[in-house]
Amino acid sequence: MSDDGNPVATYERDFLAWGIAQAEALGAARAVVQRSIVHDPALPQALKALDWANLAEETEGLARRDRRELARRLATILEHLVKLRYSSAVGPRAGWISKVRRERDEVHELVRDSPSLGRELQGLIARKQTGVIQRVKHELNDGGDAIAAAMTAVAVDGYTEDQILGDWLPEAPSVPRTRDNRRKR
Repeated sequence: MSDDGNPVATYERDFLAWGIAQAEALGAARAVVQRSIVHDPALPQALKALDWANLAEETEGLARRDRRELARRLATILEHLVKLRYSSAVGPRAGWISKVRRERDEVHELVRDSPSLGRELQGLIARKQTGVIQRVKHELNDGGDAIAAAMTAVAVDGYTEDQILGDWLPEAPSVPRTRDNRRKR
């Protein structure tokens, strides 16, 4: 734990790091209490009544939920970036752009609250990217999107962390506007 072992300072600075450190501390405290029960029958009943193992597990789970939320938000950004890049649909573009911007704001907020999550961005992006790109390609193709159908045989390049979290947005594919490509996806 950083901040000279001060859990309150760590909690305020990085929730993920705090949760993991607290889970470890609960595990260590459990061992001490279990040894003390044998040697000290006067140990306060409140300490004996605590479910140390599950408290540690649940505390760590709370800390890790931010990682899961970050992964979900990154997947949403990726999904909409792929749609913006490869879908010929015109109608939903403004909504996709708005969603990308909102999700980026939320990702930045999560990382601000738990800076240790920032070290995990590249790994989460790498883990999510291929599956999301493939799923969206199939979704667009199944929906009859002409551009997506043409690109199914083409490998889709991944996106960089700067593209995913910065201000970058892909340009719309060049297709003549028709009634069919205004459908919402």
